[in-house]
Amino acid sequence: MSKTALITGATSGLGLSYARYFASKGCNLIITGRREDVIRKNAESLQNQFHVNVEVIIAELSSLDGINRFLSQIGDRTIDILVNNAGFGLKPAFVDTPEADVEKMLYLQVWCVTKLTHFVLKGMVQRNSGAIINISSDGAFAVLPHNVLYSSTKLYIINFTEGLHMELSGTDIRVQAVCPGFIDSHFHESAEMHMDKSRKGIFGFRDPDAIVADAMKDFAKKKVISVPDTGAKMIRTLVRFLPRNLFYRMAARFSSSLSNKK
Repeated sequence: MSKTALITGATSGLGLSYARYFASKGCNLIITGRREDVIRKNAESLQNQFHVNVEVIIAELSSLDGINRFLSQIGDRTIDILVNNAGFGLKPAFVDTPEADVEKMLYLQVWCVTKLTHFVLKGMVQRNSGAIINISSDGAFAVLPHNVLYSSTKLYIINFTEGLHMELSGTDIRVQAVCPGFIDSHFHESAEMHMDKSRKGIFGFRDPDAIVADAMKDFAKKKVISVPDTGAKMIRTLVRFLPRNLFYRMAARFSSSLSNKK
């Protein structure tokens, strides 16, 4: 019997790449997004290419009501794989961020991840089978000015995933947090971060399909924390050893360079 993968934020980027990956393995899909025309085209393409069932649920997961409506639409269906991918960035300093945007980010990148996981995990425990993949970021390793809330939510995802891994020890349920670097997607435009996507090298933008492929190789190796980019690996290691005052100066300089991009 085919497995079912539930993937949030599957309109583009990593979410769509995960949808392609699991469809290629014969999984039926439930995909969510807000841009109905785009995600329905994605669903049609996935069905035609991989001959799997793809259900679209248009959901606003950045509010409590939206999350609860989405869960009621999922109902008692069996979810074998959950990919918590939906997310967005914010450019302003924390103090200048509208309260409504603060709430949206916390609902989407903390509460939604937590509640969806709790919702599907009960069935996985009963079946002693399942996989949960939570998308974090290299930003979890090194918080930047003007990126405070985003980085904090992504660090939560790492801690949440590692805690689940320990609690689920001895079961056949696998969890993973994926911490990519720069992704060639619409993420930075939506966050009003004007960056050169043609940049190559270890801190360049990577194709989301390649990131997913590397993360799934880590999943097969039972790595709980996947850092699928060389640049992100370097950041993770460097931050551990840098004196904090030096790190603060370097982070401020890097954040300033991003703010000056037009």
